[in-house]
Amino acid sequence: MTPPDLERQLKLQPHRLRIALVALANFAILTVVLALYAWIGQASWTAVCQFGAASIGLSALFALVIARRWNLHVEDKDLMVAQFCVAMAVMLGGLLLLPQLWVLFLIGVIDIFIFGMMRFEPRQFIFAWLLVGVFTAAAMYAVRGKLGQMVVSDTSLAILLLYLFMVLGQLMVFGTGVMALRNRLSDRNRQLAESVDRVQQLAAHDDLTGALNRRAFMQLLADERARALRYGGLFAVVLLDIDHFKSVNDRFGHQAGDAVLKAFCQVANTGIRTTDRLGRLGGEEFIVLLISVAGADAARIAAERVREAIATHDWNLVVPGLSLTTSLGVALFEGSDTVETLIARADRALYAAKDSGRNRTVMA
Repeated sequence: MTPPDLERQLKLQPHRLRIALVALANFAILTVVLALYAWIGQASWTAVCQFGAASIGLSALFALVIARRWNLHVEDKDLMVAQFCVAMAVMLGGLLLLPQLWVLFLIGVIDIFIFGMMRFEPRQFIFAWLLVGVFTAAAMYAVRGKLGQMVVSDTSLAILLLYLFMVLGQLMVFGTGVMALRNRLSDRNRQLAESVDRVQQLAAHDDLTGALNRRAFMQLLADERARALRYGGLFAVVLLDIDHFKSVNDRFGHQAGDAVLKAFCQVANTGIRTTDRLGRLGGEEFIVLLISVAGADAARIAAERVREAIATHDWNLVVPGLSLTTSLGVALFEGSDTVETLIARADRALYAAKDSGRNRTVMA
């Protein structure tokens, strides 16, 4: 067993021991109830002692095996099948020993079966159902002439109701545990879903600016192209490049440059619609996807809003003494465009904006 597997199994040991101790307690309770029937003369003390010794002794043996970690050397480390079979055998043995108290043992069989079915695999459950049904029927048939009426006095009725009450209490505790487990699983599923969302967000966004990273933006752009080809409609891409950004790093340092990039994305986002998406291609180069634009003029106007937002922003709030502008190249999607050709047209327009003096928008 590898160290990680051993560590996981050791963490499960307290739970396994609790299950074994619960089984031990259940048989001890049943033995006490049988002793009460022996006390009022409805059962043999010898048979009660035999049942108690077998049931409590075997349950204690399972608890000892788990406490000493001997169960870790076998395939079924929970010992669930073994405990289930032994418990059923003991219960049906008690039925053969004390047939006049058959109701108690049938209740016990049902109690054990309910507990076991929550732990078995579907195939094991079907096998257990058939096995228990056949052997219970055989035991009942074997003592059919000795099955008497248990309730012969108010005392015997009180003992029967006491045992029934305790079994219902056990089932209530078991059901509460199942409910708590289900709630924990629900909480963990919710936490897992939130973690997956966070991971997806981190995987799709640039660490520094929070804008979509290149991979995520390219996938978004490919999806939008496929949608436009299938359903029609126009969209555009805008390439943005911060003018003379290298001088920002040279004059103010790279830490200030990082602050400028973050603020640039924040300001650019104020100039686009909530349906549009901003991405970072790398360095000081960004890209905007304008979804469902009316045409070239509308795309140019949308890009101009971003340019004006950058040009009019008070960059002194970010780095004292700083002013900042951006150049933009806009390309409207045409039916023959691939993602690469669309971006290439926008890139040519961006270079045209730089060559013509920067701080301007050029349409491809």
